[in-house]
Amino acid sequence: MQDKRSNWIYDDQRPSKDNLIVDKIKDQLEEKMQESAMDINVFCKDGYVHLSGFVDILSEKIKSEDIARGIDGVRKIENKITIAMDSNITDKHMEKEVLDKLRKIKNLDGVSPKVNDGVANLIGSTHTLKEAKEACNLASQSRGIKDVVNNIKVDTYGEYDDSTISSRVAQALSTTDLSYMDIGHKVKNGKLTLTGFVNNKQEVELAKEISMSVEGIKKIINKLKIRKDNQKQI
Repeated sequence: MQDKRSNWIYDDQRPSKDNLIVDKIKDQLEEKMQESAMDINVFCKDGYVHLSGFVDILSEKIKSEDIARGIDGVRKIENKITIAMDSNITDKHMEKEVLDKLRKIKNLDGVSPKVNDGVANLIGSTHTLKEAKEACNLASQSRGIKDVVNNIKVDTYGEYDDSTISSRVAQALSTTDLSYMDIGHKVKNGKLTLTGFVNNKQEVELAKEISMSVEGIKKIINKLKIRKDNQKQI
């Protein structure tokens, strides 16, 4: 897909790298968020992106940052987008809405919210990191929530040693389109460290997402790098 603004001229000159980054981010925001992106402002200086403006719910703020992070050339992001607040929605209303969303998902019945001043604190347990992330995502989709604090404990169905977890990670990665032979992983006390090379930022996140579904993993440190030319893991 060709970027809508990639050939725009700025002050009779070709656009700078920062201009192109802003244009690509805006294109992606409009495509993936549509009307939700109308009140989002984007500024970039030397690859450092500043997001500002307003959205209706926290998940839209998070999504806008994820979109910006996926653009080549972005070095760092400062997300100052504000969540639009409705004075009629109280912490109790927010808490109930989050709880209702959680209870609709079978594997999240062990998670409960406590909301204070618009900040949802999630407590309880799930069986995988992926389920804990799903609980946080659901909370971020509730009206009025400004932030989500994850205090969910990962409590697996059984006890798994590091060797078993490592084998399961390798199996999970091998079933995808990722070049998993270039991805190294090490498990110590349930903490997974990913190393090696992938093709782009999307694959960095995909490898993490896949690993989060493996039971026994309590934390992931993602040290994957983006491959340059024919670079491979040594």
